[in-house]
Amino acid sequence: MKLPALLRTSVVQLTIVYAALFAVSVAALFAFIYWSTIGYLERQTDAIIQADVAGLYEQAERRGLIGLIDVIMERVDNDTEGRSILGLFDAGLLPVAGNVKRWPPQLTVSNGWVDSLAVANEGGGTTPVRAQILSVGPGFRLMVGRDVRELARINEVFRRAAIWGLGLTLGLALLGGFLVGQNAQRRIAQINRTTRQIIAGNLSQRVPVRGGRDEHDELARNLNAMLDQIEKLLEGIRHVGDSIAHDLRGPLTRLRNRLDTLAGEPQPSRDGLEECVAQADRLLETFSALLRIARVESGAYRSEFEAVDLAQIVRDVCELYQAAAEEHDIELACGQSRPDAVVFGDRELLAQALTNLLDNAVKYTPTGGRIDVKLAAVGAPPSAYVLSVADTGPGVPSELREQVLQRFARLDQSRSLPGNGLGLALVKAIAEQHEAELALGDNHPGLVVTLKLRAAGAVAA
Repeated sequence: MKLPALLRTSVVQLTIVYAALFAVSVAALFAFIYWSTIGYLERQTDAIIQADVAGLYEQAERRGLIGLIDVIMERVDNDTEGRSILGLFDAGLLPVAGNVKRWPPQLTVSNGWVDSLAVANEGGGTTPVRAQILSVGPGFRLMVGRDVRELARINEVFRRAAIWGLGLTLGLALLGGFLVGQNAQRRIAQINRTTRQIIAGNLSQRVPVRGGRDEHDELARNLNAMLDQIEKLLEGIRHVGDSIAHDLRGPLTRLRNRLDTLAGEPQPSRDGLEECVAQADRLLETFSALLRIARVESGAYRSEFEAVDLAQIVRDVCELYQAAAEEHDIELACGQSRPDAVVFGDRELLAQALTNLLDNAVKYTPTGGRIDVKLAAVGAPPSAYVLSVADTGPGVPSELREQVLQRFARLDQSRSLPGNGLGLALVKAIAEQHEAELALGDNHPGLVVTLKLRAAGAVAA
């Protein structure tokens, strides 16, 4: 990857920002350590100098200059470490006593503190000194200080450590940022390549997943799930188109031929016209069902969802189909474990789903058969409600249960019966919009369809 492109990545830009913040943090840490150590040593040095100044000044007041000279010489002789700097100078700045051989030429102050003062030592060189200058006696100056070479060395160590520490911190942070940026850019490049192939028409492509749990794999899994759903929807659209062309071509052809025949008659019969109208109505019903499924799948009804009583819907629909069941000599039994079952959804859609299930059950259950509609609660208090419709008809083989939920899907034994193969497809669409679980099972004999809906107020698992 080229460097300018890498620098434009958000990962590297964030790395630079965080590297700068980390560098500031390291600098603040070094400053605190410096203040805690070097500052402490400097304060300790100043305290020692002030103690020496107080003691010598007291001696000068008590014993005069002669006594001060004796004390200075005694302290110089007793300083085995050689770190004390003591010097007494006359009005001409000539040394009178102490271990300072001459007045530092760069020293211009006559009183007060001086730092980083180069004082000539006995070896002919200079020693860095921190000292205090004060006046004693008539024109005499007293220099009291400490050798700060050790402090200067520690200071230099800290300075180098700070430079190297900040340099290594920034270097490693930037290097890590570029490496992370390259890895992130490679993952994004894989996603871009996949999306370009999909845009070109290859819908079978999927974003590679490494098997980890990072955000890139999560994004890849979500994108793949979205692509699966898009491919499924497109396949459904193709299937719908094929099914419409296949299933409606026959009725339209028959309608056209019938109209053509009637057009050739001098006085078209009323029965013939009514037959044409009936065929047109069946075609319109098919298209209306398709439009209703499309509207349900689009989520247009979700804005109207509210708390509804599923038990009341079951009672109303069962009552509606009781007469149809009796007409076909079918026993319709409706039972429920609770007087109410509040779910969040659309009353009209839920009633439509149960209507379609009962319509199929009445259509395919033979004379003398039985249909059981049950509504049961799950948990206490209920977290969900299970609505089941079981019949004693021919049932659906397990390998075809997914197929019958598609549009225009009809089994061979149902070809002779009226219908357009859209009833269960609509039930499936309604179930998906209500986030319900739809399942088809074996009733031994017959088919049992269950619809599990979450209770109103229950939290999704």
